[in-house]
Amino acid sequence: MSAIGLLLAAALALACPQSVDVASPAGAAEDPAADRDAIVAMARLEPASALVEVGAAIDDVVLEMRASEGESVEKGQALAVLASHGLRQAELEAAQIELERVSLAPYEVAAQQARVRAARASLEHARNEVSSQQDLSGKGFSAGKEFRDAELRVTQAEESLKEMQAELERIEGGVALDRRTAENRVEQARQRLEQTIVRAPISGQLLRVPVREGERVKGRPLVQIGDTSTMFAVAEVHANDVRLVSKGQKAVFSSPALPADVAGVVDEVGAIIFNNAIGGEDPRAPKGLRVVRVRVMLADDPLARRLTNLEGQVRIDLRSAPAR
Repeated sequence: MSAIGLLLAAALALACPQSVDVASPAGAAEDPAADRDAIVAMARLEPASALVEVGAAIDDVVLEMRASEGESVEKGQALAVLASHGLRQAELEAAQIELERVSLAPYEVAAQQARVRAARASLEHARNEVSSQQDLSGKGFSAGKEFRDAELRVTQAEESLKEMQAELERIEGGVALDRRTAENRVEQARQRLEQTIVRAPISGQLLRVPVREGERVKGRPLVQIGDTSTMFAVAEVHANDVRLVSKGQKAVFSSPALPADVAGVVDEVGAIIFNNAIGGEDPRAPKGLRVVRVRVMLADDPLARRLTNLEGQVRIDLRSAPAR
């Protein structure tokens, strides 16, 4: 073939589109992670409850610490008492005395009812006196002045009875209101007293007690507590890989601080992307990675229970079947 023929053939070849394999759709690509057996991510240890920082509800000074670092505590147990405890205790006692005083109101009602009965009897007596004076006056045995005095006593007795009845109604109407008011004051005083006692919100172990007696607690945690009966490894899995992680997959936590690896199971896969915060001891560790937190529940390990915030690595077995 001549040189001109060769050039024409080449031009035709460039102008004509290449054949497309219909068995491979355009844009399809194999998943590079399809053949991966595991994911390794930086992780740190935390209690099942996470780390709970317990503070005081009010700005005050620590009067007494009732628990020590490393001690096991129960939910509701008193950890510390604040300096205003004595004052609030006195306020509660005063409110309880007032409630007791209000509880005597039925006796006051009974006394007023007796006064009403006495006033009604006096009125009846005064009316009888008027009737007697009328009879005597009709027979000429009574002066007009004595009759008028008897009528005056009736009027006075009627007004006295009205006053006694009005006072009885006031007392009866105020009894329920006074009781509710007194009970409310007792409850308020009890709540203020309770604020002077810092209690454990969960059962667990006191991991740190940064405050001492005599120190002010405004804006500061008094203790850090955690339920270390079960430990978790919180792994920072890269956002691009988290789709491969499922609840129930097997995992292993390792750290130079532990004599052996600790087996675990993926318990929770997060739904929020963060910047990585665990870098280990390597100053050259990458920063600003976009990661998702994955919590791995670990098997019981006595040493791991004592090492909250220990950093290490988690290896998640992608081939293990997730829980159904």
